[in-house]
Amino acid sequence: MDNIGTRGMTPVVSKTLAIGLATLYIAGMTTALLGGVVPSYETRAGGEMSERVLATATTEIERAPPAVGGTVETRTTVTLPETIANDGYQLVLSNGTDTLTLIHPDENIERETRLSLPSTVTPRNSTVDGGTVVITVSGPPANRTLALGGEP
Repeated sequence: MDNIGTRGMTPVVSKTLAIGLATLYIAGMTTALLGGVVPSYETRAGGEMSERVLATATTEIERAPPAVGGTVETRTTVTLPETIANDGYQLVLSNGTDTLTLIHPDENIERETRLSLPSTVTPRNSTVDGGTVVITVSGPPANRTLALGGEP
């Protein structure tokens, strides 16, 4: 009689051990991926995305000033991603340095580039969140101002 009860328990114990080992393996792999591999991949992908966003914004800003005589008031709308690596970001246009900076909560994703604008165009210090960006150029041919703004 003792043998019959022991044989019935062996499959239950082996299945329980197999389930426990599988659970430990899945938990270990999840911890390893979420603790190291995935965050570094997100940072690299976010860095590449920020470079593309900055390049797109820079290209549109540099193309915005019209090459026409007379006083102008133009608006160019650029649609950029609202987030990079699941966080919001800002584009900062600086007058003193003629730079466009992408500010992000993760400093590894932040980028900056120098703008190539005509000497008659002065950038106005402005900050805009990612998403829809409006580039405004206004003024006479010898003294035009370029600024960034949000949705019109």
